[in-house]
Amino acid sequence: MTEEQVQVGRTEILNHLSKIIEIQQSISQFVEQKLCGTFDDADVEEWENRRKKAFQHYKNIIERYKFTKMLPKDDLGIMAQAAVSYMFKLQHSLGEILVIVDMLGNETFSEIYMDSFTTMSSKVTEQFGVLKKMVEVRTENTESGNEELELIIKLERQIDEDNIVICRQISVKTGGESDFTCYMMRKIVAELEHISDYIKECAEIIADI
Repeated sequence: MTEEQVQVGRTEILNHLSKIIEIQQSISQFVEQKLCGTFDDADVEEWENRRKKAFQHYKNIIERYKFTKMLPKDDLGIMAQAAVSYMFKLQHSLGEILVIVDMLGNETFSEIYMDSFTTMSSKVTEQFGVLKKMVEVRTENTESGNEELELIIKLERQIDEDNIVICRQISVKTGGESDFTCYMMRKIVAELEHISDYIKECAEIIADI
């Protein structure tokens, strides 16, 4: 039987999804460290090393999707494809944030980030961790994962609220002027909110797998 004819089952699908989420979680942690100023922004070399690791993780994810050619051609396969689709969207948003950070150059984030920005970024990283745990517990027990799903939904709602607050704070911080930095900051906030939405949608699908 050729590789194309082999079909993966529920457990294998969840294991593959878990590995992808783990990589995306690592990228999110790098982003959080940069945006939240958890290391010295002046240390350009330090960020450059982390940036390289983040982009390497980003590239490595592609190989992880090879399992999709072995998805069963039934309802399970359809749900798995839907989850993968949201993971691609997650990947795109993470990549966009990394590129925007590059475009901002050596901007000192510690001087322009606000509490809501820090909170929003850390909650997104937390969501990735909860999603990974959800996949793991559901791999062991099809009845598990409700607690994790509820937490992801709760965090998504909180991030929506943080988004409203931070957009207002960015306007105050920049005096209402939409300069380049202000525009890029708003783009980052928008992508963080998209990531939160995608994680929630992905979790709801995984809850049915």
